[in-house]
Amino acid sequence: MLLNYLAAVGSSFLSAGMEPSEVLDLISDGKTQGKFYENVAVIEIQTGESFRAEKWPLMSWGEHVEQERSKRSKKKDVVFIPDLHRGLGAPFVVPLSGNKTAAQGRYGIPAYIIYPGSLNSLKESPNSFLINRLERTMLSHEFTEDEVNELGKLISLFASEIIEKMKSGNNQGFGLLVLCEPSEEGVYCYSETKPVPGDKRFIRIGESKIHPGKHILADLSKVLERFKVSKIEEGAEMGKGTRCSFCGSQSEDIVSIYNKSWSLIAPTWHAPFPELHKKGQKVGNIASIVGGLCSECYINTVVGANIFSEVSSALPNWLTREIFLPFASAGGREEAKRRGNVPYIRGSFIILPLVPDKDDDEFKEDMLEALANYRIKKTREGKRDKALEAIIGFESALPEELDSDQYRLHIIYYTESNADIQLRATIDDVLPSTVGRLQTIIGKALQKNVLIRKKLGLTTSQWTAERYGSLPYLLTRAYGGCYFWPTLNRVLHRGTLDWGGFIAGVAARMNGYSKNMLLGGSTVARNALQQMKEEVYFYSLFRSFYDGYQKEILLGEGGSNLGDWQELMDRISSCNPEELSFNSPEELGFAAGYILARFGSQYYAVAGKNFLRHRVMTFGSNLTPETIWRRALSRFQEYALKLDMGLNPDFRKRAAVIECEYRRLRDDVQKNKDEFMGAFWSGYMLSLPAKKNGEEDNEIETKEE
Repeated sequence: MLLNYLAAVGSSFLSAGMEPSEVLDLISDGKTQGKFYENVAVIEIQTGESFRAEKWPLMSWGEHVEQERSKRSKKKDVVFIPDLHRGLGAPFVVPLSGNKTAAQGRYGIPAYIIYPGSLNSLKESPNSFLINRLERTMLSHEFTEDEVNELGKLISLFASEIIEKMKSGNNQGFGLLVLCEPSEEGVYCYSETKPVPGDKRFIRIGESKIHPGKHILADLSKVLERFKVSKIEEGAEMGKGTRCSFCGSQSEDIVSIYNKSWSLIAPTWHAPFPELHKKGQKVGNIASIVGGLCSECYINTVVGANIFSEVSSALPNWLTREIFLPFASAGGREEAKRRGNVPYIRGSFIILPLVPDKDDDEFKEDMLEALANYRIKKTREGKRDKALEAIIGFESALPEELDSDQYRLHIIYYTESNADIQLRATIDDVLPSTVGRLQTIIGKALQKNVLIRKKLGLTTSQWTAERYGSLPYLLTRAYGGCYFWPTLNRVLHRGTLDWGGFIAGVAARMNGYSKNMLLGGSTVARNALQQMKEEVYFYSLFRSFYDGYQKEILLGEGGSNLGDWQELMDRISSCNPEELSFNSPEELGFAAGYILARFGSQYYAVAGKNFLRHRVMTFGSNLTPETIWRRALSRFQEYALKLDMGLNPDFRKRAAVIECEYRRLRDDVQKNKDEFMGAFWSGYMLSLPAKKNGEEDNEIETKEE
């Protein structure tokens, strides 16, 4: 299915009217491997009645510039900046697997990359380098042994020159060998004049040595055709079939999907193959095992694959780490954060159908602009493009022209290591309108919880803003990495969300942080306090997102019964005590946290001890609703009398109402302990008095580690 999508993308881009230069730039590696243009070795060849080869001076297609290493360092490095437009005259592909210095695949034109480590062997044995590549190159002339020897001598001289440049410094030693044979039918031709600036068909290689005064030009349309044919021959290396797996056409020229330039269609990716093939005991060929493609579908797939790679981006490290953190264990999360690297996950997305069936020049022009913007992954000024990173987790943009439900988004997450692909998830048929609604819901949830961050004293950095504004982060933290991919898939398809799974995880983490906060040493306690504040903020933020999702996506009632925290706190603290009542364990838990924080502040002022630690969480016991009731809510009066605290009469009444309400809702609380505890810690942390400068937090008792 993925390869079918890629073929559709490639077909859409090609039918939209891409220039040969644009296609070559896409399917060759100059833009990402421009270092090979640092040393360009051109040999001009004349064949026919007599053979002649002329060595051009070693060229550099680009310039060396000085760049600062970093903003903090004044030291500068000399960096090579390639001329990518000129480089299209001699495009190349770097293999992703195997020995990259060896001849691999098929070469559309005689342009061969040179690695610094192979320069000495190239100097000593140039013929071996050349013969191995000529055998894999589309050539109109078959070179004799004497001609190869003559070319070998010139190649050896080039290798010596590059080595000398390396020794002098400021040259990496990467190079490109180009055998240039101008002819009427070939990819290179002679011209009396240079191409005009902006010429989209011809690129100047240089001035001829065999015919001084003439210029050698690369015909990009012919270069592209050679590239296409070489790719198809590459596919034929791994077998042929008789019927195209995509369009169904029948032919003797159906080739396998094998390709050296993209990992997902290289034989090093084992996913499509049976066990016998993986173990090296090949059964038939790839075309018969996986499927074959006609020449048109094959080229469409190659173009689509390169676009797929171009629009892919890595998930940010903070998000990837969250995916692999323990879900419910507070201690486990903190320990995991100190570990080493995590897998490098990339994401890419495809928009289909990219080009509707419209034969209108103005429409095609607008669509080409939109497609170009899709490839560069940036939003445009004056356009209503959508940045999708907050919803799908990686840098991407949906152009305004494609932001309609006549299109569908197909999102793929994968890990790539040494040309081996591990698919993490594929999410198909996502409506752009769903993405827009989710962006709106997250924006509203963030706005609604701005005051909570301030109340908790949490700073808002760019990193935290990105983190809490990210749907993948919210879902990962809410449900755990093992459920992240199916949950993201469900949300992007407007499915239901599990309230119980979220609240259970929050309550478990809060329980872990509370133990460290109240029972740990001072450093551990302070860190746990900060984490508890973050957890309370996340709890409130995700509740707001969940409510918005239920109402705006599922068109139902909100899943949370807590309501706005400010309104609830005002009701608990200000309304007539005789009128105070609660409708759910969640509301009661918030009220219990509020009243316990109020009492704890007075207790600390009189006894100098943290009330929760001293009276409630004795001997390191877990904090449960029943514990809160038995050791706190029902005993405020007892503790106050022992310490002569002089409780305010209004406080006594409100505490008594909350204690009575617990008795009334006790059975519901026992069935919904997690909801009670999540709301309890929210009410507790939001009700703590603001700390003065230099004052110790009341909830932490400083002691030696």
